[in-house]
Amino acid sequence: MDAQKSLQKAISLFKQSLHYQSREELTQLLKVNPENGKAWELKGLIEDAIHWHKSSINSLETATTLIPISASGQYVLAKNYRETGKHSLARSVFSILLQRKDIPETLLPAISSYLGQYPDLTHLALEACRKAVELDPECAESWFGVAYFMGKMGYPREHVANVLRKVVTIDPEQRHYRIALGNLLEQIGQSEEAYLVVKAIQKSELNEIHCADCLQKLIRIFSLAGDDSRHEICLKKLNSLQPVQEHSSSKLKVDRFSSFLKK
Repeated sequence: MDAQKSLQKAISLFKQSLHYQSREELTQLLKVNPENGKAWELKGLIEDAIHWHKSSINSLETATTLIPISASGQYVLAKNYRETGKHSLARSVFSILLQRKDIPETLLPAISSYLGQYPDLTHLALEACRKAVELDPECAESWFGVAYFMGKMGYPREHVANVLRKVVTIDPEQRHYRIALGNLLEQIGQSEEAYLVVKAIQKSELNEIHCADCLQKLIRIFSLAGDDSRHEICLKKLNSLQPVQEHSSSKLKVDRFSSFLKK
């Protein structure tokens, strides 16, 4: 058996989401070449994709004895440790993973999203977002993640507001960022700046908001500022809403944004 051709075939099958066929190809390869670390790692990734967590752990642990596994493989191993109740081991592997110099920028959102589900891993989720900011300082969403997890960890709200100011500076057209910052500024007594931040949202955009919490916060800010025109637009929009939340393709993004509207 040509090990390289067999491995490439398995990779091709995996990319086509033909997971069981890909795993079978690797199983046959490993029967004749059990020291092939890349095959063990790919097998572990495939088993994770079909939710065979314990099998994935066994394959990835075997791979680590043969080769330095990729950041993606290490992420899957840490995640599956967590899924199978090995919390301390998962935390250790995640910590090691976030120290890697070769961690792909595209992997960090998945890491922070996963870690953010667990209160005991919030500090690592924050570390993942900070790592993303290091790799791409102009990514507003990464900065927003930093602000979100700082808030979850109880950082002073003034410090969180400073990060949100950075977010709005990077992406001034994203109204969600402006609403989050404006609401937080209003909470800490900086009503004038809060108004200036949300006033920059076009009146036509106010009519596009379908989030009741967002509109309620804006109504308060515009009311305190005496901006009757924008206050009226938001009030009319709020009254017209059905009891549904604004749609988003990213649940995590909605959750992060909503956290700034709860107080």
